[in-house]
Parts: sequence; C-alpha cells; structure tokens
Amino acid sequence: MSKYFSLIYSGEIRKGSDEKVIPSNALSDLLSATDVLKKAKEDVKTYLQKNKEDCQQFLEEAKEAGFNEGLTQFNNQILHYEQRIKKMEHELQKMILPLALKAAKKIVCHELKLDPETIVDIVKQTLKPVTQNHHIKIFVSKEDKEILEKKKKELREMLEMVKTFVIEEKEDMSQGGCIIETEAGIINASLENQWHSLEVAFEAFMKR
Repeated sequence: MSKYFSLIYSGEIRKGSDEKVIPSNALSDLLSATDVLKKAKEDVKTYLQKNKEDCQQFLEEAKEAGFNEGLTQFNNQILHYEQRIKKMEHELQKMILPLALKAAKKIVCHELKLDPETIVDIVKQTLKPVTQNHHIKIFVSKEDKEILEKKKKELREMLEMVKTFVIEEKEDMSQGGCIIETEAGIINASLENQWHSLEVAFEAFMKR
C-alpha cells in the first residue's frame, strides 16, 4: 500500500487499496483534507519544539513536497471511487431496465385479463386530445370491441363536435390497445407501439 507522506511523530498517512467498493471499516478510517492538515500542523509544532534550527526547512518541505502531494493523491483516490460507483450504478440500470419492461408487460396483460373493461379507460384517455374532431374511428381487438360497443354512448358524450363515431375490429390489434383515426391524423395507442416507445427510451438512456 503506497503512502501519501510520513509524519515524524504520528506515523504515516497512506491511501486505501484499489478496490471497487470501499469497506465500511476502511471508509471510517479515511481522513478529510482538513484532518490531514491539522495532523500535519500538530506534528510540525512538536518538531519545532524539539529542533528549532531545522524547523523552517522541514515546514516548507512538508507543505510543498508532502502535504500538497498527499492531498492531491487523496482527492484523486476519492474521484476514482466516485467514478467506480457511477459505473456500477449504470451497469445495474442496464440490467434492471429490460427486466422492468418485461415485468410491466406481464402486469398489464394480467390486469387486462382480470378486468377487461380497462380498455374503456384506455380509450377515454386516448380520446382526450381529439374531443373537438368531427370524424372519429376507433380500431381495437375483437374482445375489446364487444366491451366498447356497450359503452359507446358514454364515449360519444366526451366528443363535443363529433359527427361520425365508429368502433371497428382490427385483427392484428392486441387486447388493451387502440388506434384512433380522425380527419386531423392518427393516434397509435396500440400496446405494441407503446412498448416500442419504452424500449427506444430505455436504449437511449443506457447509451448515455
């Protein structure tokens, strides 16, 4: 283990081992820069009392060659530990995010099976930006179409300016998703599209 510098009466101040994680007992032994300076000054004072003739020369050497170099190494070591910790956190995030996405898919599918009428709330949320449109068509799965037809009057009441309002089955649409088509454009709220958007966001995050 290399040392920062040696004190005359108080022993040596050394840097920690090059480990990825700082053990709790080692962390408690790290001295702050203020503590190091205080300890060095006390040691110099003791030496001054014992040997006045050489004190000034030692003080200059301690400040220039000893303390400054030691403090620089100390700060570099702290920076090294911080960089290691950030790297470990990023690696953990890269492992956790795909698992979180996979878990979210399972949870959504499970919820849709437990409460098929969840599609009504999903469609209501998706319709909010288009309440002023005149022509609205909703594409959903066969299972969801049957549920939405029963709630069609309730959904139509949200649409202040609507003239035509149609709910259609789309064969390749997964349960729980929808696509809304209006004269102004299309809103793709299919589950596949939403999962894809999340995956893209995760990938962009992990590349940072």
